[in-house]
Amino acid sequence: MGVLISLGIAVAVVAFVAAPFFLLTGRSSEVAPKDPDAPDALTELLAEKETIYAAIQELDFDLKSGKLSAEDHQTLRQRQEAQAAGVLRRIDELQQAAIPAGGLGGSRPEKRKA
Repeated sequence: MGVLISLGIAVAVVAFVAAPFFLLTGRSSEVAPKDPDAPDALTELLAEKETIYAAIQELDFDLKSGKLSAEDHQTLRQRQEAQAAGVLRRIDELQQAAIPAGGLGGSRPEKRKA
């Protein structure tokens, strides 16, 4: 009886610890603020971009140090790169929305020939 209780507790602990890894995959689009006009949206996206870049560097280090197999590294790196692409796309959209329709300074100045 004691073995079954211990086994049940162990399974519950493993499920509690592993749940974030399985529940947060594919939810990168939900992490972004719902209101793209929010003043801190760009700041939050830039911080998320830096976090993803750091995670990719850590994955590369783990591969070199032997903590990850090549297949695991490739799978995890592709997932991080996909998240980074989504974040970069949202950053570009916010920056394009912030630029007025006429551009930054009107027409582009012509170069002078000396």
